[in-house]
Amino acid sequence: MAKLTAEQKAKLKALPIQGYMDWKGIKYVQESATSLRGVEHDSLVVRTNRNQFVWNSTGYSGDLVNFIHYYELGKGDNDSKSEALKRRMAYGRYVQGEHIDVEKIYEAKPNHVFDWQKIRKMNDASDAKRYLVEERKLNEKFVEKLFDQGKAFQGAGFDYAGRKQTGPILFPWHDVNGNIVGADKQGTMMDFENFSKRGTLKQVIGGSNTRTGYNLGFGKGNETLVLFESPIDLLSYAQQNHAQLAKENARLLSVSGTDAKRGGFVINDYFEAKKGNFNKIVLATDKDLAGCKAADFYKRFRFQNPLTKKEIAVVRHVPKFGKDWNEQLQHGQSGYDEWSMDKNEEYLKQLQMYQDEQSEESTIKRLERQPNKQESKISSIGQKASWQQKKKLTPAERKQANRAKNKTIIDRAVEQIRAHKEDPQELKKLLDFTAKGLQYSARNTLLIYGQKSDATLVKGYKQWQSEGIQVNKGEQGIRIFGHPVEMKTIITNDGQYVPWKDATAEQKELANNKKLPVQSRNFYPAESVFDVTQTNAKAEQLPKLLPNRPLNLKTEKDPAQLEKAYQALSKYASQLGVKVLPASPQADQFLHKKKLTANGSAKGAFMQSRKDPSNQQIVLRSDLTPTDRVHTLAHEVAHAKLHGQQRNSAWPTEIKEVQAEMSSYVVSKSLGIDPGEDSIRYMANWSNKMKNIPAKDFGKVMNQTVSASTEVTQFLEQHLQEPQVKQMAHQSQNQQQQSSTRKSR
Repeated sequence: MAKLTAEQKAKLKALPIQGYMDWKGIKYVQESATSLRGVEHDSLVVRTNRNQFVWNSTGYSGDLVNFIHYYELGKGDNDSKSEALKRRMAYGRYVQGEHIDVEKIYEAKPNHVFDWQKIRKMNDASDAKRYLVEERKLNEKFVEKLFDQGKAFQGAGFDYAGRKQTGPILFPWHDVNGNIVGADKQGTMMDFENFSKRGTLKQVIGGSNTRTGYNLGFGKGNETLVLFESPIDLLSYAQQNHAQLAKENARLLSVSGTDAKRGGFVINDYFEAKKGNFNKIVLATDKDLAGCKAADFYKRFRFQNPLTKKEIAVVRHVPKFGKDWNEQLQHGQSGYDEWSMDKNEEYLKQLQMYQDEQSEESTIKRLERQPNKQESKISSIGQKASWQQKKKLTPAERKQANRAKNKTIIDRAVEQIRAHKEDPQELKKLLDFTAKGLQYSARNTLLIYGQKSDATLVKGYKQWQSEGIQVNKGEQGIRIFGHPVEMKTIITNDGQYVPWKDATAEQKELANNKKLPVQSRNFYPAESVFDVTQTNAKAEQLPKLLPNRPLNLKTEKDPAQLEKAYQALSKYASQLGVKVLPASPQADQFLHKKKLTANGSAKGAFMQSRKDPSNQQIVLRSDLTPTDRVHTLAHEVAHAKLHGQQRNSAWPTEIKEVQAEMSSYVVSKSLGIDPGEDSIRYMANWSNKMKNIPAKDFGKVMNQTVSASTEVTQFLEQHLQEPQVKQMAHQSQNQQQQSSTRKSR
């Protein structure tokens, strides 16, 4: 095929997005002289004067090729754009063959000149005020004050599509000098037919200066800048936090969408006018994919206060309820969580994974309807497919294959753990692994062990990169469950769970009117992590990376260390509401009367009053060696954690004893105390008792045990920090890992 000339390339590049949408029948409404908004996805905006689009809910933007790639084909960043280029070429051939003069039909209209004086404002603002108070639940006095101070007006007339609007609200934009240089228009009448899911008019008046936006100052309004996606969210946040905002001299700014860089423009304008002294930026955009992407802009850029020469701090505020501040206000909730930018990035990644999972559903259903046709294409699911096989899959099918592969790996790991109940030595290895303290949940600890039993230090790909360490090429990741993503869902009349973002406007309206129940559900996406032996970590980096045990590996040789361990375990017991009684003749007499164990009289006991379950005590024999004293207390603490207050009371006594002994084994091992021959002798008993546990219950028994062990060991690590012994604590382990790492390279 002949190469395109420069002139042909220029003509292809100039093809209008609007023209392509008309050709393919993609519906839109004309919002302004230079702006279109999608009907199917109303967060899609096309700027005809620049021939560019932005899909706010996803963060995608660009020219016609990007529009076809992301919006029409639904592909991601890593997918090839060859199909999009072919479709643009087909549109170009159509235009040429039909002799269509796209330049004339879709001629870019001149930018509208904003003139605040020519915009009609009504003297009677009752419709606008009613909407803000009754529909948006803003405080009536707060709303009155906004209109009295000229911070809001009621408009009149029609929108750009010729639809009459009753009582739209005008939110004027003031620049650093107080001049009105733009405005938002917010509709107050519901019109789902014309405004799709949004339900109301929401637009920026043509010609507005997008270096700023609707903003309000509190106090001096020049030290903290808080960013929002809309004026309504800005006002909702202000109502909930006005006292704090005044103390922080905050300025609240709406960027009318997700154009977060406006915050940078505003800060620069205030500094240039010598009216700003900003030292903090708060990103209060929505708690959804688009809002997190907008906030992520500030992770890539840094701003400096020219007066103090210090970097301006950046944090993220998200509502405690719902995805945005007005949703929280309407439900009578308040407050916020403050996130670091790293946490925002992590949550963004989870949301992106969730969106990817949701986008697969239609493909999965199609594959289920056509199993014979697709079986050959996805035959490699759960296996290592060749690149030729993967190439034949569509992006959605590849995601489905990866999803199925992750499930296969996780299921296999779980089955491997279940098999340990038949082998006491394998069970001991699992407990030794747990004692390493990988700082993961019980479920993920078991999954890591099931896939890589020699793992010692596990992190995600980006976490390793942040340490200046790279995962070796070709390494197979360890699959675990990621942080839960809380998703608001509507429960329909037929019992279906519909994510809020996918719900229709009618469903949302019914939910808001409490005619459909709303529930938050957690989604746990699969993630890949890598062990240190799978990276290029150097020997000299390992000492600071490897987890530190709170005490050295020979704790039982040091009475002082043993006493510290005992006191820390006692403190943990007290946090559970359990009192550790001092040794006494009465305690010894009580324990001698208890049922004999394999090693003679009971060494200790966890006691709980039947009349008052909150009355819980631990008693130990007075003749225990210091090492045995710690190990026995760990055993009874495990009982308190696992079985106190009637927790897990359904298990028979022998299973409770197994759980307590396994947990104390892990705790002792993590402290550097050899559990001794007593625990080793118990191994046979553990195995025999485990065999009696139904397969369906074994995972639950182990998960509870590992969870309790992990909580105790993490508590001890926090309360037994001794920097002077940390290097000693892992000297032998470091040497072993350095050798292992050198071999892996």
